[in-house]
Amino acid sequence: MSHSSNLEVLLIDPCFSDIGLANNLIPLSVGLIGSYLKKQIPEINVTVLKKDTDILSFLDNKKPDVLGICNYLWNTNLANRLSRYAREINPKTYIVFGGPEINKKPVDKKIFFQKYSHADMLIEGEGELAFMQLIKIYLEEGRDSKKVRLRINELGNCFYINEQHQFVSGPQFPRVKHLDGVPSPYTTGLFDHFLEDDNYQPLIQTNRGCPYKCTFCDEGSDYYNRINYRSVDYVKKELNYIAERVTPSVGMHIADSNWGMYKQDVEIALHIRKLQDKYNWPMRITCSTGKSQLPRIKKIIKILGNAHEMTNAMQSRNNDVLDAIKRKNASNLEEFMKGHDLTSKPDFILPLPQETKKTFMDGLNGLLDLRAGKAPLQVTIFPALLLSNTEMNSDVKNKKQDLQVKYSQHHNQIGWVAGELVCETESNIYSTDTMNEKDVMQARKYVVLMEALLREEPLNEIFYYLDSKGIKRSALPMSLYNNIDTAPSEIQKCFNQYINSITSECFVTEKEVFEYMRKHDDDYKYGRKGGDLLRYAQKFWIDHFDAMMEWIFQHLNIIFTNIKGAKEELNALHQFLILLHYERSREYSAGKPSIEKKFDYDILRWMEDAPNKKLSEFKKVVTYYFKETKFSKLSKEKVWKSFGFNLSSKEKYNKQWSKRLWISRTQRRISRGDKDSSKQRMTRAAFIAEKIGL
Repeated sequence: MSHSSNLEVLLIDPCFSDIGLANNLIPLSVGLIGSYLKKQIPEINVTVLKKDTDILSFLDNKKPDVLGICNYLWNTNLANRLSRYAREINPKTYIVFGGPEINKKPVDKKIFFQKYSHADMLIEGEGELAFMQLIKIYLEEGRDSKKVRLRINELGNCFYINEQHQFVSGPQFPRVKHLDGVPSPYTTGLFDHFLEDDNYQPLIQTNRGCPYKCTFCDEGSDYYNRINYRSVDYVKKELNYIAERVTPSVGMHIADSNWGMYKQDVEIALHIRKLQDKYNWPMRITCSTGKSQLPRIKKIIKILGNAHEMTNAMQSRNNDVLDAIKRKNASNLEEFMKGHDLTSKPDFILPLPQETKKTFMDGLNGLLDLRAGKAPLQVTIFPALLLSNTEMNSDVKNKKQDLQVKYSQHHNQIGWVAGELVCETESNIYSTDTMNEKDVMQARKYVVLMEALLREEPLNEIFYYLDSKGIKRSALPMSLYNNIDTAPSEIQKCFNQYINSITSECFVTEKEVFEYMRKHDDDYKYGRKGGDLLRYAQKFWIDHFDAMMEWIFQHLNIIFTNIKGAKEELNALHQFLILLHYERSREYSAGKPSIEKKFDYDILRWMEDAPNKKLSEFKKVVTYYFKETKFSKLSKEKVWKSFGFNLSSKEKYNKQWSKRLWISRTQRRISRGDKDSSKQRMTRAAFIAEKIGL
């Protein structure tokens, strides 16, 4: 029997079994390594797993010969625990680490080996060729790890620490230029067990690399600047294979750094549309939208309809900030947003070098005002993190910009694994030389307010009303923000809870984070702690709907004090929105009767022409009927399914996460008594749920 015939290789991109960041994505990176390995050495056994419970079970039963682990920001400590456990139950297991958290600097690699002393080898950069060559030599040397190290000159992208604590490196392999040479883990069947599980969402990649050099991103290095492509035929075959096997309710993520920017993306989008028509999949597509070739991106969005929305990686609207982070080579995304009637989801990062509280808030306000008369705007604001292998993370850069860092738990990535509490951490920039900690916290108050006003479009009618009167949309959030101290007590409490969650759960060292988490792990599991922006933004509506509406309309009446007829019109809009979101303050609202209400304005007809026409032009008595939508009648389990989650396995997170997902269900279908018009205010989630027949 050959050395390879019974070799058991386990490849993992580990995540916690419960709800957490990226835990519902099929692990494409290690899958590609596995499929290429099987192509070159067909007789070995390769298994790809993701969730910690599945990994632990495999380790207990199979005791693999080789364990390959992909490290990301959200799983480094989990990977450490799982690899240590693998070594505990099988001291002969050959352990290999790779992934974006493997720092390129030799000094940082030494630190890595100090933390992961049980690691046999590190792989930096693309791993398909490097891992295959490592396993080939491992087999040639009779599975003797010491002999493998003697052949380091043949091991491209590989690194280790020798017995004298010296850092030893192999040559750098070139990146994979022809990506079709790496077989798809989908079409080879390696991912069949993931496709059979509705808890997993397919992840595909049509190209690798990024032409931009952003200082905060690990793809901003010269190593990744060249773009390598998969052929359209390769991608089509992969998509066909997935579509024939996956449940329609499951979405899809495209892992490209700039999807939609390249000519072949249009052809791929047209093929996806064919699959939508034939299989009703995918109806939900997430990706990082490209930063140039914006007319092409618009075309793709139109092809895919509500399945895909444009995300704009703007980061900031200030030129000094964009210069500091090397983002001046991207197209003018603002002009694209201004000129096209598309739902847009730009994202910002707070705080960045050269940004001030004023420039940041002015940026958000200006962006909101740009959307006057256009499709809805949903802004996402990410905290500024120091990521491995980024220019911003260098010591020189930190000193230059006076970036101050604190540590916190990462997106509730916490759980007990093999008898140990494991927690993931992140390095948050909490102040810079242009924005002190107090200013950052004040800016975050504005962030959570913006999220509350824009997420899921609760106030579309109000923003169109502002447009029709020639008043900037930003007048409303600024009026609210400048008067937080006079807001209803429950609203002030929400703001204070959010800021407190940020400040009280950040620490100077990672050790302090771990100590804190050991005391409060249940609080995070059950949603009692955790500074999650979206959760707090929706808390305003979920827990305090009436107070929120009263607060908003109080300020709208102030804004429109001197405008004739505005008070009467605002009162009508107030009542309309209350009924549109009827009983939104309750977590579940299915089974409620329809509501009949007379209005002095035909708001539905006005919205068809708004903001080009005034609401006063539609003054007439009209009866509206507010009824449940199909989405509002869905069972709890089906709502979760529409988001790619299996509720039964996540009951302990029910309270926290139902508040995220349930909010879409409370928008009512509205019809007139004359039966000549009907309108449904649907969020994207509701649209998708109805489209796929949930």
